[in-house]
Amino acid sequence: MFNMKKAMAVAMTVALMVPSTAFAATPSVQKTQLGGNYSISSQYTGQDSVLKITVNGKELVEGTDFVLVGEQPTALGTHKLQIKGTGLYVGDATITYTITKADKPVYKLNKKTEKKLAKGFKAKKLKKKSMKIKLKVKSDGKVKGFKVKGKKAKKWIKVSKKGVVTLMKGIKKGTYKIRVQIKGTKNFKKGYQTIKIVVK
Repeated sequence: MFNMKKAMAVAMTVALMVPSTAFAATPSVQKTQLGGNYSISSQYTGQDSVLKITVNGKELVEGTDFVLVGEQPTALGTHKLQIKGTGLYVGDATITYTITKADKPVYKLNKKTEKKLAKGFKAKKLKKKSMKIKLKVKSDGKVKGFKVKGKKAKKWIKVSKKGVVTLMKGIKKGTYKIRVQIKGTKNFKKGYQTIKIVVK
């Protein structure tokens, strides 16, 4: 037989267990107004860079706090960008974005070569035989040459003028460095970049 008093007691118990905050109104989140003009700069990379904009002392995250209207420039010079606030930010703002000449030459490695270098090489496999790696370096500036850094490294690594690296038989574990000399261009200064080869 249905017991009304018992049912009411259970209902009251459940109601008391629910936190009182569940019934409170959710406070409105205060959003920050963008607007005005901001100035940022970065060195030339030849590709999109993460835009770092600081508002009221906080660095905003692109894609979370704001989105760029249109395409991001990559060429040297001063550009005008428009951004729109998202998330906790609202409104529009104008960005004066200056891309300056890079202090170091910019280059890219062939993706397959990059993966090989990131993975590293096992000394065990090189104990009885040598290995060749072709460094396919791409740059707006002419690649002038390759050089092994360090006297000890020269015993275990050889590199040709065209960037063919030979890991000698019996090479010891360690990190070896190849210095790539690149001619400067209007976008970056001449100089060197270092490629690391890890034997583990």
